[in-house]
Amino acid sequence: MTTRMYCRLFTSFAALALAAGPLAAADPPARLPGGVRAAVEVTALDLDVVATKDGKFVPDLGREEFVVKVDGKAVPLDYFTRVEEGTLFGPDLSKASPDLILDSIRDDAGGRYLARQYLVYFDDEHLQPFDRPRAIEGLRDLFYKLAPSDQVGIVRYDRGTTRALVPFTTSKEELLDGLAKLEKLPPGGLSWRSQSQTDWASARSSRYAYERQNIIRNYSAQALVREQAALKDLRRAISALAARSGKRTMIYVGAGIELHPGQAFAQAFSPGLQQFEYDVTPDYLAVLREANESGVTIYSIDARGLTTDVDAGEQSPFELSPFEVRMIRREVLAGLAEETGGVLFENRNAFKGAVEQIYRESSTFYSIGVTLSNLPKKEEHSISVSVTRPGVKIRTRSKFVPKSADKASRDHIEMALLTPETKGDFDVPVSVGAPRPGGMGRRLSTLEVRIPLGALTFKEAAGRPEAAVDVTIAAVEDNGARSDPSRPQRVTIPLVRGKDFYVFSSDLKTRTGNHRFVVTVKDVATNRVGFGSASIRIE
Repeated sequence: MTTRMYCRLFTSFAALALAAGPLAAADPPARLPGGVRAAVEVTALDLDVVATKDGKFVPDLGREEFVVKVDGKAVPLDYFTRVEEGTLFGPDLSKASPDLILDSIRDDAGGRYLARQYLVYFDDEHLQPFDRPRAIEGLRDLFYKLAPSDQVGIVRYDRGTTRALVPFTTSKEELLDGLAKLEKLPPGGLSWRSQSQTDWASARSSRYAYERQNIIRNYSAQALVREQAALKDLRRAISALAARSGKRTMIYVGAGIELHPGQAFAQAFSPGLQQFEYDVTPDYLAVLREANESGVTIYSIDARGLTTDVDAGEQSPFELSPFEVRMIRREVLAGLAEETGGVLFENRNAFKGAVEQIYRESSTFYSIGVTLSNLPKKEEHSISVSVTRPGVKIRTRSKFVPKSADKASRDHIEMALLTPETKGDFDVPVSVGAPRPGGMGRRLSTLEVRIPLGALTFKEAAGRPEAAVDVTIAAVEDNGARSDPSRPQRVTIPLVRGKDFYVFSSDLKTRTGNHRFVVTVKDVATNRVGFGSASIRIE
């Protein structure tokens, strides 16, 4: 039987005609370690908590000193573990959250530690060339500190797409080279600044209020599209980081985002005009939800430096002061950090101390948790954590969102899109046939996925062994443009003696150019996820 499903692929809809059949092949290649999390359903409300007094970590708090409220109601702790320099301390690791244990690695001495996973995200759509050097210099200091088990990826969002400058790696040399490459790339904030200066100059010279308001509205409408795209890509990057195994930290380097695009423009020229019909608050809240669902802590670096640190290239011709503009754009920077348990670093020209704090807090903290079955079922829980010891300050995320195994699988394909050569629980060979005419200026290519039967879990069904898998497909172009992942396609696979693979084929309609197709295959019985990808030039 042929099944048909649809997914959004770049700017067009691609019809995927799905046909599958068993085929013999050689043994699949061995699995390589890639720092990938298991795609399991979350069973506990886990919180990473930083406890400080006079700026220093407090290492001797007991579980009885923590007061945790979920949705305003105090709840007893089911799990309590101190993490120091990545190592888990109990005193009894049987009291550690099962999700935390799954995320940790056993060392040679029998102990457990959490590898640190950092995603450095440069929001170049909002940055100017003179903004980045300060943050880049601070990040160099961070890279020199990395332990052998730490993994870091560097991505850059610019002109509507996120591209990986450096896929996740433990190599300090590759990371430093990535920063050097970044310094040579002009950020997209330059073109937006040029356009805004033109629009602001037109508004200033306009003799009529209605003309000025039309200019403001047109500018705001374009800014709305820009900010929505930026927040969507940020959310997807967080989802990709969520698929990494260990302590997950995003370092967001930016200059802020207007929740009401065009607000600064409107306030400068029409104080009486409430130009707030454009609103990206829902998109911003979706980013926060993604982070709180994924256990990702965000540290925001406002790369603009001190408010008074303005050279000739930064002088503003606008009626609104630089301080007022900064405050309008600050809310998102602050919220990303404060709502996820991180910190906003602002009004500084040197970030060495900031990255030292990020490294320290991603290594040493308390992990506390509550079994989800002991909580009412809700899509989102509000969280409040305090301690009874005087003078101790607590920082953690303010919301918790339970994650399903299906959502965890989606994280895996986002990671595979953003970071090539991603490895999973098993390898999935993928090939793409020669393109042929697909109509409407598109090309049609047959993608073939060889699913290794030895990696699947078979169960008796109607008198014969069968395995169920979910197959998801997506693609990325050379310029970083990514499709939305297709909906998972459930495929039932019979066990055929003497066969090594089950072949899943799909016809993909795309435009011309260089494409990398990414496939994830989830074994439904165990939630183990296999990865595969194939690149092709489509003429």
